[in-house]
Amino acid sequence: MTPLLRVLGRRTDGYHDVRVALVPISLFDQLQFARAEGFRLLVEGGEALGPIEENLVARAVRMFEADTLRPVRYEIRLTKRIPAGAGLGGGSGNAAGTLLTLNELHGRPLPPPRLRQIAGALGSDVPFFLDPRPAWATGRGDVLAPMAAFPALRLLIVKPPLSIATAQAYRWVRPLGADAGAAPLATLAQVLAALENTFETALFPRFPELAAVRARLLAEGAAGALLSGSGSALFGVFAEEAARDRAAERLRAAEPDWQVLACDTLHAHRYAPEPAA
Repeated sequence: MTPLLRVLGRRTDGYHDVRVALVPISLFDQLQFARAEGFRLLVEGGEALGPIEENLVARAVRMFEADTLRPVRYEIRLTKRIPAGAGLGGGSGNAAGTLLTLNELHGRPLPPPRLRQIAGALGSDVPFFLDPRPAWATGRGDVLAPMAAFPALRLLIVKPPLSIATAQAYRWVRPLGADAGAAPLATLAQVLAALENTFETALFPRFPELAAVRARLLAEGAAGALLSGSGSALFGVFAEEAARDRAAERLRAAEPDWQVLACDTLHAHRYAPEPAA
């Protein structure tokens, strides 16, 4: 979840400077590891994700092998529950979970600083998922500072039937040029007052479905709604779980083409490697 996302300007390395509030949520893909003769990745659920070797899990495996000189002899089964192309960090979380699990299964050959370096090479937000807890991300998204406090929130995530490539979203976005600084996000009222995403200005005119989703979330009782990351999912913030769940039922019945996912924010999340078979 990204209750605040500002794109500030293009960097000389081709990335963008950003300020992002990153908050883990209770919506997960599943990774299962089983011993095998060599590495194999199986992907189940969700829409087509492209060639297997381009998947961030496979890329994480190859970077682990190259850095440790240890061949990965595991079959990894990835069960998708987080929509792809939604701006929810599903692929980044899977890459981080793969790195952490492989490091545990191989006796922790990589110290935490090196894990963070490899994670940063895989993607700007992958380091966040090594130890996901509410944090401010600056730089290109890889400089993390923990938040002093963040409230427990009831969320309803809605993804219309479209996906937006992050690289394309950055090509369309108009950077702000300056950073207004970190806003306090310790209460529900503060989160609602701070909701902001630079990508909305670029994406809403191009994809009217996004504005339609936000309007429906607000009409169904969300206290606030915002684009998640670079899209295409949006999240609605609800004050009460029961109201959120009733809204989810109505939206699923009225809009069968939308993915409607109820979840909560988390104060922390720990990857638990499954025992090898």
